[in-house]
Amino acid sequence: MENILQAQSNIDAVFAHNDEMALGALKAIEGSGREISVVGFDANDDAVKSVAEGKMAATVAQQPVLIGSMGVEAVSKVLAGETLEKYIPVSLKLVK
Repeated sequence: MENILQAQSNIDAVFAHNDEMALGALKAIEGSGREISVVGFDANDDAVKSVAEGKMAATVAQQPVLIGSMGVEAVSKVLAGETLEKYIPVSLKLVK
């Protein structure tokens, strides 16, 4: 992230594939003195705390209970001989 910040002056926001990467990017951004919005993914405790403190803009929370229940529902359908959709999306929650 430090190299990207040095090479690019027009960055307004960063989306990271997970909160650990987002928090690392945030640390580099804070070190650069720039103000850039950072959004992570996973809603781990440190990221949620960073959002609450106003450091990170947001994080995206998966819903493991919903994922599990939808998985059980899918297995039940397969066992009953039903076919499943090729793609079964699960809603996410934005923590901001």
